Amino acid sequence: MTVRKKHTTIRDIARLADVSYQTVSLVINDKPGVSDKTRKRILRLMDEMDYRPNRAAQMLSTNRSNTLELIVVDVTYGGRLADSTKNMVRAARASGYGLLISETTLESLPDALEGAAARLVDGILMYAPRLRIGDQELLGMCDGIPLVRRDYVPGSKIAWVGFDQAYATRLATEHLIDLGHRHIAAIPPNADMINGYWRYTTWKNVLLEHGLEPGPAFTGDYSMQSGYEAAQQIIDSGQPVSAILVGSDNMAVGALKALRERGLRVPDDVSVAGFDNTELSSYTDPQLTTIDFKFASQDEMAVKYLLELIEDPQTELHQRVLMSDLVVRDSTRPLASPNSGER
Repeated sequence: MTVRKKHTTIRDIARLADVSYQTVSLVINDKPGVSDKTRKRILRLMDEMDYRPNRAAQMLSTNRSNTLELIVVDVTYGGRLADSTKNMVRAARASGYGLLISETTLESLPDALEGAAARLVDGILMYAPRLRIGDQELLGMCDGIPLVRRDYVPGSKIAWVGFDQAYATRLATEHLIDLGHRHIAAIPPNADMINGYWRYTTWKNVLLEHGLEPGPAFTGDYSMQSGYEAAQQIIDSGQPVSAILVGSDNMAVGALKALRERGLRVPDDVSVAGFDNTELSSYTDPQLTTIDFKFASQDEMAVKYLLELIEDPQTELHQRVLMSDLVVRDSTRPLASPNSGER
């Protein structure tokens, strides 16, 4: 017969520390009212006895589960999602919280939020790059649970943390213009993506501001294959092109392959710039000029912002807009003359 090991209880710790179980409870829940000397003695005993607090009891006494939930909505291509998830898990854990992760669609979003409420989570992080929904409708679904979106959502007044996509796209487009390029094509993410809308619209508007006619544009879904196919379409369009702005480093890898197969050299014949500054961008041939989004900072900031809302429900909601940098590498070069190298 297997004998189950007896779990150490809060009363065991109280007896060994010669204090009341209420005092131990204060220490467990990090509450004031206990001297430093007593607190250290209790913590030492908890460690020695391998004590694990009763989570259900903690929830009843503090009205907190110390759990957050990341809800991923309508993400068909993960990209850097795995890295971002790990970043958010670490940021939550550093503040004493666990992080649950769930995936849903727009149609099932109300059910996903209802499920989060049933799990008694303290707050919700949301990554929903396609989600266009009214603030009041979304907050109504959350039913009072603090929410922070990890998306760039201009016009939304709820709490969100995101990189300014218009600024980032302007930075990359004007880099190509400053190099002398006058025929600039684009491979933006699909228009149903919020970032895709801003990268396409800003690319087009910046060219028009500079008196330039936008070149051919074909969208992709962030995959290498979509970048490869879009670059082929640009070449097949027959329009003159000396530079291509690609909406992600991943798609840029596909575009580089298509250009190479068609006998076009990068950057001698066509300059290529991407977005994201992924690890991959340093290992392409040539190395990729790209927009640097410091995603780890965004992930950590989103978690910390949510914890602020949990700690103080009266915190005024605002939007934390992050700015990106341009990393110039070997895939872009200046033109010797307006017509040099254009295809």
